[in-house]
Amino acid sequence: MSRKIILFAIVLSVMSGCANFNDKMTPSLSVHQDQFDGSLSIEQPPVSASSSLSEGWHTLGFQWNQNFPNEIFLVVGVSGIENVVGVMFNVDGKVMTNIKDASTLTKYGDWSTRRFVMPISDFVKVAQGSDVKMKVMQIDTYSVSSFGSINSGAIVNAKFAPFIKKLKEQKIFPSVI
Repeated sequence: MSRKIILFAIVLSVMSGCANFNDKMTPSLSVHQDQFDGSLSIEQPPVSASSSLSEGWHTLGFQWNQNFPNEIFLVVGVSGIENVVGVMFNVDGKVMTNIKDASTLTKYGDWSTRRFVMPISDFVKVAQGSDVKMKVMQIDTYSVSSFGSINSGAIVNAKFAPFIKKLKEQKIFPSVI
């Protein structure tokens, strides 16, 4: 039994020591111009939003689109084939529930994902939170993951700053950001 504990401790230390490596090996921010209407889109594909192996295995991606300048679209994912029916955030003790569906159904695969939308001002609070809990609701159950500056294991932590920087470069709502 103690051999398993030692092996688990080694795996955890390797994972936490490779945070910078993981950041470089995960999908990064991209800027697109829509071929249909020419609108600008800034997108961070989903990455891990869990700071430890004992939490729910979640992913989080985000997108800003020029056609919806006051909102951020979220792509929330869970491992396996599961229905994703909702998401909520607890940012430093304040629960955010102003998150609406942006897609009708869950997209299934190795990671089942669903799109949601929230006000850009609330997204900035999530991005800058110290202790953020993400509650992903499924049919008759939910799971929770954590990220933010005091939860160092989540890859999504390193993805917020470049996204917000790109919004600022595009002169998108400098008073909010």
